[in-house]
Amino acid sequence: MVSSNYIMDQAEHDYQAAFYAAEAGLRYQMEVMKAEMDRLYQEGSYTNASAFFNDFWSRIPTRTTLNLDMINDKPVKAEVTTSKGTMGDDFREYKIQSVGSVGRIKRTLESIVRVRYVSMAGNTTSLSTLFSYAIFADGKIELTGSAEVYGDAGTNATFPKGFYLEGKPTVHGDVIIGPNGNIDEVIYIPKWGNIDDFIKGERKTNQTILEFPEIEPMGNVVFPNDLSSKPSLVAQGVDVINKNGGGQFSKIVATGSGKLTINMGDSDDIYTDEILVNGAGKADIYINGEAEVYAGKLSLAGSGKLTFHVTGDRRIYIETLDLTGASAGDIISVQGEGRLLLFIEKDFKRGGSANINLKGDPSKLIVFFNGDKIDFSGGGGDPCFTGGLYAPHAEIDLTGSATVKGSIVASTINMSGGTKVYFERIVDEKDPLFGEQNQQIGPELFIIASYDEK
Repeated sequence: MVSSNYIMDQAEHDYQAAFYAAEAGLRYQMEVMKAEMDRLYQEGSYTNASAFFNDFWSRIPTRTTLNLDMINDKPVKAEVTTSKGTMGDDFREYKIQSVGSVGRIKRTLESIVRVRYVSMAGNTTSLSTLFSYAIFADGKIELTGSAEVYGDAGTNATFPKGFYLEGKPTVHGDVIIGPNGNIDEVIYIPKWGNIDDFIKGERKTNQTILEFPEIEPMGNVVFPNDLSSKPSLVAQGVDVINKNGGGQFSKIVATGSGKLTINMGDSDDIYTDEILVNGAGKADIYINGEAEVYAGKLSLAGSGKLTFHVTGDRRIYIETLDLTGASAGDIISVQGEGRLLLFIEKDFKRGGSANINLKGDPSKLIVFFNGDKIDFSGGGGDPCFTGGLYAPHAEIDLTGSATVKGSIVASTINMSGGTKVYFERIVDEKDPLFGEQNQQIGPELFIIASYDEK
């Protein structure tokens, strides 16, 4: 009996060991496949799923033997095989079978893993890349009159006259078009001119389409319902009002010569139907903690001035920005060590004299616009906008003497008259806000669909 029990115990021990060997083989192959998937995303440049999966299959071992250990003078092994399974539009399944053995005892585990393909063009394009241009458009760029771009100008366009120059415009930098585009057809210059008269840098093509990243929460901001029954916060004439904290208001107003100061700390969110600064009114909003402002409309008129004082990345959400009644001067400015991220959901209305962040650091303001059109006019030689503008669905028109200091990314861009764009770096290449937010390589691309013993 003792001998029989010993043999049975040994067999049970080997049976369990064979299972763990099979599991080790399965996990090993999964890690190998995930590592190769990540390497392909980092090293490659793919425009379709088929090319990606062909390279992936060529780089992973389909048969592997793992010599794991010795138990009671018996070798412990795992024999792993991998085969192709179902393929969809953006995914491919693979079957991994791992046979663990201890001596003559064997156990088999089998798993189906699903690898999902994400376009490398979309994966590698970040705001850092797009904001490395003075202007970049997904479609047509048109420069007429004496418009000037001081920096590189780029477009995804590959169609004839996708980058159109007429009159005497100048690009003081490179012009880059979409992949496989014919430079001589896409970049159009007047027939009487020489290319060197219009483009001071080189003419190039990008290797891939620079797909515009989706930036949360563009298009998904939830604004408050009607707040007309809530109290107003008004500084009028001689009023000097200091407000600490957040709250809900029907209106927030600084008018006449009224001065309004709002101090916001952590969780001091503000909700209002409208923020209005007009006349000689002055409003200062200090955002020192993780607080946000949600306004249906932000309006400036007359000589009213609004200053945001920020520490860290601070967000303001508005449906409509209306500057049509504002006079000359720096009517919206950003101060402090932080950066203001201004999300505009529907309308961006600017008057001919209104300047935004006129004397500020361009890297301190990024406007995210979800609407379809912005007109920049006037300017008088001063920057009518200083900062980064990301408007993936919009047509941007710069007319008259409008001047921008920073970077513009839009659907289409038209510059005419004496307009100018001076490139300034907006987002550092290592900026964590955008690098992490738009990173698409992750667990969701490698899914274990099944895991069973056979």
